Parts: sequence; C-alpha cells; structure tokens
Amino acid sequence: MLTGYSHNDGHGEKAVQFFRNMQQQGIKPDTITFCSILKACGSMTDTGLGREIHTYIRRCGLQSDLVVGNALIDMYVKCRSIEEARLVFDRLPRRDVVSWSTLISGYVQHELGLEALKLFNRMQQEGIKPDNGTFASVLKACGRMAAVGQGKQIHAQILQFGLHSDVLVGSALVDMYARCGSLTEAREVFDKLPNKNAVSWGAMMGGYAQLGNCTLARQCFEDMQKEGLKPDKVTFLNMLVACSHKGLIDQGRQYFKLMTENYGIEPTIEHYTCMVDLFGRAGCLDEAENMLKGMPMPPNIRGWGSLLTACKTYGDVTRGRRCFDEMVKLDPKAASAYILMSNIYVDASMGADAQRIEELRKSAGAWKKPGRAWTEVNNEVHGFIVDDKTHPQSDSIYAKLRQLSWRMKEEGYVPKVELVLKPLSIKDKEDALCGHVEKLAVAFGLVSTPSGTTLRASKNLRVCNDCHSATKIISKLEKREIIIRDAYRLHHFKDGACSCEDYY
Repeated sequence: MLTGYSHNDGHGEKAVQFFRNMQQQGIKPDTITFCSILKACGSMTDTGLGREIHTYIRRCGLQSDLVVGNALIDMYVKCRSIEEARLVFDRLPRRDVVSWSTLISGYVQHELGLEALKLFNRMQQEGIKPDNGTFASVLKACGRMAAVGQGKQIHAQILQFGLHSDVLVGSALVDMYARCGSLTEAREVFDKLPNKNAVSWGAMMGGYAQLGNCTLARQCFEDMQKEGLKPDKVTFLNMLVACSHKGLIDQGRQYFKLMTENYGIEPTIEHYTCMVDLFGRAGCLDEAENMLKGMPMPPNIRGWGSLLTACKTYGDVTRGRRCFDEMVKLDPKAASAYILMSNIYVDASMGADAQRIEELRKSAGAWKKPGRAWTEVNNEVHGFIVDDKTHPQSDSIYAKLRQLSWRMKEEGYVPKVELVLKPLSIKDKEDALCGHVEKLAVAFGLVSTPSGTTLRASKNLRVCNDCHSATKIISKLEKREIIIRDAYRLHHFKDGACSCEDYY
C-alpha cells in the first residue's frame, strides 16, 4: 500500500500516513519501505521529513545499503538539497550506475552543468559504464552550456557503446545539438534514428521553434503525422512556441484551435501561457490580457510574467503595474517581477518610481537570481558570473571589452546606462554593463579563438537589452557568427543582425 501511494502523484501524504501507522504498530521497515517513503518525500519536496527518515535509516543500520543510498540521493535531489545528495553519494561504500546517474541528473537540474560533466568523467575513470539515462542527462548539461565540443565527444562515446539507435539517447543528442545552435547536426542525428517517437520529433521541432524557424517546425509537424504519429500536448506546445517567436498570431490561433477541436486535447496552463506570450510579443496586449483572465484555471506567475514582459516591450506602464501587482500577490519574492517593472519605469523616464520598486524588492527579500554564462573553448567549458575577475584571462577579456566599447560607439552604439539603477557616474555605469556575463563570455571567445570561428555561449537568464544590442554590433565588427542561448530562446547573431529580429 505504501509503495502504491508513493508511486502515484498526489498521494504522498497518504504514503506518509501508512508509514506512521507501521511505526505505531511496531513493524520494522525494510529497504523497500524506506525507498517508498523516500520517494514520497521527494514528490512532496519535504526536506524536513526526508531528513527525519534519513536519521531513522541510520538507526536501523541501513545507511550503507546501496538501494537505500540511491533512494536518499534521489530524495535530496528532488528536495533541491544537492549538497546533501552529494554527501550521501560520497559516503556510500559502493556506487552503481544508478548512484552516479541520479547525482549527475541532479546537478543538471540545479544548473550545475560543469559539476555534472566532472562527475561524468570521474564515473568513467572509476570504471562505471554509463547507461542511456546517464548519457541523456550529461547531454542536457552540454546543451544548456552550449558546449557542443563536449557534446561531440560524448556523441563519439555513444557510438562506441552502440547506443546511437536508442530513442532516449538519440532524442537527447538531437536536443543537445539544437540547443547549441547546430541544427544541421541535430537533423543528421534525427534522420538516422531508426525508431522515432513523439519525444524525438518533439526535440527536432523544439530546436526549430527555439530558433524561430516556424517553416521547418511546421514541416516536422506534418512529417510526424505522415509517419503515423499523433501530435500530443508537447507537439502543439512546440508549434505555439515557434509561432510566438515569429509573431505569427493567425497561425498560432490555428494550432490552438486544431489542438482542441480536431485532436480533442484539453489545453494546459502552458498552452494558454504560450498564447498570452504570442499575443503579447505581437503587441496585442488587450487580447493577451483577456486570454489570461479568461483561462479555465487561475493564471500562474509565468503567465503574468509573459504579459509584463510584453508591457515592457511596448511601454505600457499602467497595464504593466497591474501585472506586477498580480505577480507579487502570487509570490512576493518573485525577483523577475520587480526587475521588469523597474525597467518599465526606467524606459518611461520615471526614475523615482523605478527606485521605489527597487526598494520594495529589497524589503521583500526578493533577491535576483545570479546571472551566469558559459562558453566553450578547445573543448573546455568556462563559466562566468557578473563582474567576474577570477578568470585567468580577465585582463585580456576586459581589455577587449574596452576596445570593443570604443569601436561600437563609432557604429552608433549607445550603452543603456539607465538599466543600472545604482547611483553611479555614467562611466561607472558603462563599466558595470561591460561586466554582464554574456559580454564576458563573448569577449573571452574572441580573444581565445582564431578569427572567423563561430562563438557559442549560454546564459541562465534572459539576455539583457544592452547585451543584445551590443552583440549584434560585435558580430559585424569582428566578422563572427555568435550563438547565444538564453533561458527563453536561441539568438544567432551575424553581420549585425539577430535571428530573433529583435523579437524576444
């Protein structure tokens, strides 16, 4: 009974109740009992209960049991306690592929891609053979960091292990190459897959969608059906994303209608939010807000955030403030709400209001998620934080940025110093903009690779307006193709333009 409840979403509390009943009746738990209750803790993200069970496991002398240890790692990962998961992992006297794969997956989920790659390499050094799940996780890490070189090395290992025909691994390869902006390689892998399922088609479609190539995404959608596969919720979500990134309102409406009327698929909150994003990006703010308020479920913070982003793009201060108020009602610590609303006020030359929003953010304890960026040079991934001075080549990086700043101004670039709310001089604000993570990653790539090399970088947040404008000019000045994946889409900069057509 306990196992049945723990393996069904939404029944975690009943699993805990059964576990308490067992204790009251003096029935001693075994490994299966502990694995089941730990699964329930993970599904409820109840760290406190998980730690209590962990203590009980120690009292029962099962802390060295491999199966229980793996369940503990998984529980801590799901409870977002990656450090505790690592402690359990390190203390296990013996580890199998499940132990390694679970922790690698945890690092990927927590945006610790470098740690995931290090653990993957150590795993092989210790003679543990990766399975398809391990490869899928580590490929996801490569995709998120735009580490296509590392991804290609892992691809070679997959071929050696004979796993290239595995649908899970193949789909992960397609996703990795697509996230790195290497859509040609993604398509080659996809075309060679002997058995394609909805996940494989979704990965390829998603790659085209993130680049805003609605034509190829639509071709995938049609080819998938010709192969006899029925579109599912994810398929339609990919198509709505593709339409959103290109501002294709009519086509977006058609896919939304097709999903509900022809395929009988009930739209989820993700589909509605994507429609809100589509209307908002195209400037149809009334329609976006009406969609948000008319959904059959309460709007979530992502939906209001999409509309707030559109308000920033189109300078709608009043509507933006309504969205901001709704967001902080749902989560007073949603830092993105304060940042977007502050930027809206800045763009409207309402500096005092922007400052008040900044003060509200601090008093609410809504701390900004630290910006991070990664780039790969000579198959080695380099990470950067804001104003990073720790990199061995920091002097060269900042010298390059100073040189670029002078050259960009000659091309008409005006630093968006109004984005820096701190009371600094104009020069200091310009220097602060130079310390943005995506600029550091691009500058490092420029000083570390031969002329003409395509640069790839990734960022864990949305690329900022100033960095987007600057990177367009840098691609022209340096005659480089620059591919940046941010938290929302892929940007391909070339000859002073971006693939998103400034629609992001």
